[in-house]
Amino acid sequence: MATLRKIISGIIPALISVAALQAQDLSNLKDVKPLAVSGTIGLNTSFYNASGIPERQSPFSYGINANATLTLYGISMPFSFTWYSNQKAGFRQPFNQFGISPTYKWLTVHLGYRNVSFSEFTLNGYTFLGAGIEAHPGKFRLGAVYGKFNQISQYDLAMTDSIPKLTRTGWATKVGYGTNDRFVDISMLRIGDNPKNFVDSLGKLGQPTPAQNLAIGLTSKFRITKSLFFNFDGSMSFFTQNRKITASDSITDGLLKFAGNFITINNTSEYHKAIRTGLSYRFTPTIISGIEYRRIDPGFQSMGSYFFNNDLELITFNQSASFLKNKLNARGSLGLQRDNLDSAKTSTSKRVIGSFSMNYNINQNWGVDASYSNFSTNQKAIKNVANNTLMIYQVNHNLMLMPRFVKATEKLSHMVMLNLNWMILDDKNAQTSSATDTDTKVAMLMYALGLLKQKININVGANYTNMSNQSLSNQLMGGTLGVSSSLLKDKLSLNWNNSFMLNKINSDNGTVFNTGLNANYRFLPKHTVTLNFNMINNSFSNSTTVPSFNEIRGDIGYAFTF
Repeated sequence: MATLRKIISGIIPALISVAALQAQDLSNLKDVKPLAVSGTIGLNTSFYNASGIPERQSPFSYGINANATLTLYGISMPFSFTWYSNQKAGFRQPFNQFGISPTYKWLTVHLGYRNVSFSEFTLNGYTFLGAGIEAHPGKFRLGAVYGKFNQISQYDLAMTDSIPKLTRTGWATKVGYGTNDRFVDISMLRIGDNPKNFVDSLGKLGQPTPAQNLAIGLTSKFRITKSLFFNFDGSMSFFTQNRKITASDSITDGLLKFAGNFITINNTSEYHKAIRTGLSYRFTPTIISGIEYRRIDPGFQSMGSYFFNNDLELITFNQSASFLKNKLNARGSLGLQRDNLDSAKTSTSKRVIGSFSMNYNINQNWGVDASYSNFSTNQKAIKNVANNTLMIYQVNHNLMLMPRFVKATEKLSHMVMLNLNWMILDDKNAQTSSATDTDTKVAMLMYALGLLKQKININVGANYTNMSNQSLSNQLMGGTLGVSSSLLKDKLSLNWNNSFMLNKINSDNGTVFNTGLNANYRFLPKHTVTLNFNMINNSFSNSTTVPSFNEIRGDIGYAFTF
């Protein structure tokens, strides 16, 4: 009986514990192969030599690696193993991060490590270990999850060798009605750290405190008229930084009193809101205008999302249009952004965010792409700041133009592309502009020739970069040459690439030469040998600016696929 319990205790965590796998439709289970195994076993040896710089890897090493995938009724479980002579061995198996999401008709069940999204500001793709369901009977939109959302470590400067594990568990629910194009959802999330995992952190630097979070969100999307569309996503998040502090009975704020029914509310508790809403109007199938407003309060956070750029208010106007039977496509946006919403900072940053892009397919051979952006930052002081050099007023210009030509016949293919890029950082602050004003110009020309019957591809390129400001002038000019081919009835593939660059930094000159050869030979259906070789020669007149060195890398490998 004890042995049986051990077996079960090992199988159950394996099945419901831990990498995200694809959802499986149980209605098609009869058509799925019960068991399958596939993978690759490889042997590899590498060599390395460098002169003029410290070695960046071992001169010689060898190793073995294996990757296998066990598929059980459509559920994939990957395994991997690596060992190298200069490293420790490593082993990964699916039960470290495994999860399944079987689906039957309108019901989906989540088990193991999963990520689910209910709204942008509540539960939004945060990976958890646990269980959940999503159900869509008719027009109802239902969901619920429960599990461990995070496992963190406590750090105590007084006891650096003691790092106990801390757990963060919670649940989230969603109730809604409608379709994907027209719906209303209400979501709620409650997640918190287990206070039993925390020692008393008062007066101890570096110790975390057990936090707790309640977030309530409303998400909706409507088609007001045939051409007018509306969307809304808003949330109120209540956050307690230290739930070990006794709850306060003197709370008078009605919203905090409400949150006290779900989480601990004390003098470390606060709440913030986040809103995203927009309108779009479709004048024609190819001409669409829209406006979007976003505001995220300073301090807003949700334990169901990884990151928020908070302390942000943004309004954006968007326009997209297609003309000439969709040969000409254009898209543009213009927005105003600011921070310091609660006036707690010494200055407020205001930005104008604008961009425009277009592509024009003149005919089946010729086309051109272009874009322009003009992003500005204006930091306005609102408190007494003695040094105005800290104030920021910058404009970033970026202009890109890329004409292209493509033509293919039964024997030949041609592709020519020219990429021109001009970037300007314009600092309007007279105190700092001399150090920050930067002008960068980049030009790249590339030609690719394909000899289709011979299975040979040739590419030639030239590039030029000039970046300058008052203290630096850096010019790069060079070219590239590459040849690839497939031989012996596609059993052998070869790829040879070269680049040469002239590098000038102020008055110092240098060159960089890089050549690389890659070969892949499949001598049997499941057996492959690979060869990789790369050499870099960096030569500079003043080695104190950029070191002169030679570096050679190479490796030989064998792989068996099953």
